[in-house]
Amino acid sequence: MSNHPSSRLGDMSGRTAVVSGASSGIGLAIVRRFLEAGATVHGLARRGHLIEERARDAAPEADRLQHHSIDVGDPEAVRDWARGVSGPVDTLVCAAGTNIPERRLAQLTPPAWDSMLATNLSGTFYLLHALLPRLREARGDVVVLSSVAGAWPDHTGPAYQAAKAGLLGLARGAGRDEYGNGIRVCTILPGIVNTPILDDRPEPPPHALRELFVQPQDIAEACLGALTLPKRACVAEMTIVATRLQSMGNTQAATPTLPPAAPDEHRSPVAPGPS
Repeated sequence: MSNHPSSRLGDMSGRTAVVSGASSGIGLAIVRRFLEAGATVHGLARRGHLIEERARDAAPEADRLQHHSIDVGDPEAVRDWARGVSGPVDTLVCAAGTNIPERRLAQLTPPAWDSMLATNLSGTFYLLHALLPRLREARGDVVVLSSVAGAWPDHTGPAYQAAKAGLLGLARGAGRDEYGNGIRVCTILPGIVNTPILDDRPEPPPHALRELFVQPQDIAEACLGALTLPKRACVAEMTIVATRLQSMGNTQAATPTLPPAAPDEHRSPVAPGPS
């Protein structure tokens, strides 16, 4: 049986979640889905007011959505925020992420590198560090949003790939250290997802193709499913790619194209010969 207030698949009634990167993209979709599933949600983002504007309609009860303006890449800000938030936390979703157009190795500067790792990697550690006592008390759940870029080299640039690979290592290490305390750690590695970060690419993909990409709400549904499984089961890692555009290990194209249609393998039935 689950230790959480509800143990029904897809039901987060009675749970309290912290979600970073909550003002747009995957983080916003997760906030909305958790609210719809009955959770109380603390949404974190640099532009915290956007969480209120974009997710309020998903929570009929006004007190179930709290928004906070915070840069998760600032360890002191995360520490002070965590100290100032009262009550239990049984779910942490680390979805904050960013990229820059000047992402090639020869274009990266030390300040750009530091900024990328602060948001994409260190922010997850800062949140884990600040909330670990409450997660232990609740025997809670952690979801880390990594990327296929952390496992397979691609167009996203060395800084982004290093950060996402680091998240995979951090999550695996955290899972090993904390499973004895009842904490489940799940890493989600999406392929191409239709989020605003695509517009930061040197050449953004065409909008006509984006409906075939994984959508933020798809990741949110997968996250909800992993979190509401019975506590005896842990989805340690999952990779989610666009069905018609990518496959495992086939995620390197910056803008994937539809593959040619497979040849028709159905043969006409052979007429029976003379008896």
